[in-house]
Amino acid sequence: MKKKLILASLVLGTGAGAACAQSSVTLYGILDAGIGYSNNQAVTVTPGAAGRPAMLVNHSKLGFVSGSTFADRWGLKGVEDLGGGYRAVFTLENGFNIGTGAFASAGTMFNRQAFVGLGNTRYGTLTFGRQYDPLVDLVEPLGPTRFLNGIAAHPGDLDDFDNSLRISNSVKYTSPVMGGFTIEALYGFGGQPGSMHDKSTYGIGAAYARGPLAGSVAYYRADNSKTGPDDVTNGTWVGSSDSIFNSSINAGFASAETLQIIGTAWNYVIGPVTLGLNYSNVQYRPGPFSLFHRNQKFNTGGAVASWQVTSTLALATAYAYSRGSSVDGSSSPPEYNQISVAAFKNLSKWTILFLVGGYQHASGRTLDAFGNVVDATASVGDASNGGGSSASNSQVVVRAGIRHHF
Repeated sequence: MKKKLILASLVLGTGAGAACAQSSVTLYGILDAGIGYSNNQAVTVTPGAAGRPAMLVNHSKLGFVSGSTFADRWGLKGVEDLGGGYRAVFTLENGFNIGTGAFASAGTMFNRQAFVGLGNTRYGTLTFGRQYDPLVDLVEPLGPTRFLNGIAAHPGDLDDFDNSLRISNSVKYTSPVMGGFTIEALYGFGGQPGSMHDKSTYGIGAAYARGPLAGSVAYYRADNSKTGPDDVTNGTWVGSSDSIFNSSINAGFASAETLQIIGTAWNYVIGPVTLGLNYSNVQYRPGPFSLFHRNQKFNTGGAVASWQVTSTLALATAYAYSRGSSVDGSSSPPEYNQISVAAFKNLSKWTILFLVGGYQHASGRTLDAFGNVVDATASVGDASNGGGSSASNSQVVVRAGIRHHF
């Protein structure tokens, strides 16, 4: 019996070695920690409700911050060569808080990405699972967050330029690069009996890069249909797409029946300097059970400049202006002006020191999470989601720390 066990172990070991020789699995991740300051952060005094806005006050905050520039994460990527130009691929990625060790999403192991698929050097790659959409894959790498990270995301990251969204139960196709062009298409199944539309998500995008010029454009649409006034999802967002209603910028539109985003970004490189322009149009369309009753649109335009001062020092700045439509037809529309700055010092290929800062000024009127018309308040980039201002129309955020990639 002992000899049989030894022989079995040798056979299994040989098989495993042959498999490993044709494939690879990579452990990777980002550890980002620092100290952050905000001059105005909302604190609830009296909870709100429909017809009664919450009573909030502002307090400054200084403290530890997990994921100041990049969200903390770890993941596994695998590739198996199948021959004939084909390969199997997979990614499993989990987000966490480096300050506490807690999962970024309670009860979810691989909240950031979890997919498997088949690729071919000539025909492209088809993947299945929880994935990013074309806005994140094609537009974000050319937008302001590429150079300044979340501090420079368009207000509230309402247009997903800082990968706030993932699509569950999705199928995605990514083409190979052809003449500098890449295209990508995604469909997320809503899983609703009798309907291919309800709770579904789809997107398509294209990117171009050749010489000093690079550009991309993408379209995204997600459904949040309700079955009736007693639907348990009434007033919230539930679908194959994640919720992106995480700040005072757009919290009042989480009950939208559909979310539509069009985004584009372009960069031009001149020696050590990169100049960029970006634009997005976001639309929230109400349904019969939404907490708002008028189509809401946000148009955002931005510019970014980055300077690689030395091989280890980079400086960048960005500006963004967002304007929504009137929430009730008579109130002044919400507007947001935002400027961001950043400095990054590479200590090595994998370790970076950073100092980032942002300022935002808000004006006009918007909706709170209960559908009440309230004054628009500031929430800098994607950095202040969940920690925006309340009684003030301006906010300053500064963060400094260290980031390590592995």
